[in-house]
Amino acid sequence: MNGSPEIVRRTIQHGRLAYQFQWNVTTHRRLGKDEGDLASLWALLSMILSSKIPETPFNSPFYARASSLKLTKMSPMKLVSLRKKFFKTGRIKSDPQNPLVKFIRDFHKNRNDTSYSANHGILQDFLYHDPDAIAIEVPVWSDRFHLTGHIDLIRYSDNRIQVCDYKPGPLSSLPKRFMESLPQVSAYGEMMVHHIAGSFHSGYEKDLLPTIQCCIFDTHSCWIFGAEMFVVLQASGLIDLL
Repeated sequence: MNGSPEIVRRTIQHGRLAYQFQWNVTTHRRLGKDEGDLASLWALLSMILSSKIPETPFNSPFYARASSLKLTKMSPMKLVSLRKKFFKTGRIKSDPQNPLVKFIRDFHKNRNDTSYSANHGILQDFLYHDPDAIAIEVPVWSDRFHLTGHIDLIRYSDNRIQVCDYKPGPLSSLPKRFMESLPQVSAYGEMMVHHIAGSFHSGYEKDLLPTIQCCIFDTHSCWIFGAEMFVVLQASGLIDLL
């Protein structure tokens, strides 16, 4: 990325935790901000920056954090069977060569860091050096499901908004770790779908739901799936809303 990007920031206090929302408006303008889903995303991020999002969902005891959602208890064998089913039917795709994975690998190589276990501080590096990264620590909420959350990273790639969650860990734990993250990350995707669909702007077909791509990634691989995964899990009784 040439030059110094314009990155705007706002510290958001939700409960006991403070989140550093950051938005690369230079990248967003370059990718587009006046049409389609990117225009709706611009409207949402502008609301967040201007403190115009509701506070109640993030402080109410009647709303759960998406990160608290878990798959219903099942045996390790059933969990493996479910994972294989999702891959066989194409609901989840694994991409070890995804740009998200490459970015993490290069980050460590450039620092001669063989641990390959950077913490979430690496997310800011995406904003400066990933040409598709738009924002980090983005708050989302759902009155329908009584859920809230903060998305690690939002990108725009392959003509769609990507909701990305960084889940570092050893290769041996990846399948279990990523599977257990499905409820959380798919909930982020579901909430983003309705935020984007609910933003009014010129040239947008409001009856057409946006296509949001969810990504769980680390230094080893990236799992990609649609935001509809949340409804699939819920309808199948595989998660319980708190």
